[in-house]
Amino acid sequence: MAMQQNQVNLMPFEKKLQDYLWDHIPISKAMGITVDQAALEQVTLCAPFSNNINHKQTVFGGSLHAVATLACWSLLFLRIKDLNEHYQIVITQSEISYPRPVAQDFKASCQSPSPEDWQTFLRFLEKKGKSRIKLTASIEIDGILCVEYQGTFAAIKD
Repeated sequence: MAMQQNQVNLMPFEKKLQDYLWDHIPISKAMGITVDQAALEQVTLCAPFSNNINHKQTVFGGSLHAVATLACWSLLFLRIKDLNEHYQIVITQSEISYPRPVAQDFKASCQSPSPEDWQTFLRFLEKKGKSRIKLTASIEIDGILCVEYQGTFAAIKD
């Protein structure tokens, strides 16, 4: 089952995010990443097996890491894009585990942080012009966890 999405069927939020990723992070286009869901509560990115296969006929671990990273980056991007200032978002640290191999098209989902973590992040951002937040993403196939990811992302005022 191919996950290639028709651009016409994307909601405006999803299309704008996908266009941004493809224009500003070219590897996302080469990997075939598409935006399945783009909301302040969750971002889900899809990637096809065929663009990300390794020599073992499973998805390359670097691809799984990249899609999980981009899901978290995208969530933070969406959550801060309407603030009065412009911020650069960078990843400062990440950890990942691969409990199961992935051998098909896959989706990486990032959930929004807790309200407390988000308020702390915003408070530091306003006060110091920079802040860090931990975000998590997961990749599941048929309800089975295949990838657990956690990254620390920084937003820095331009």
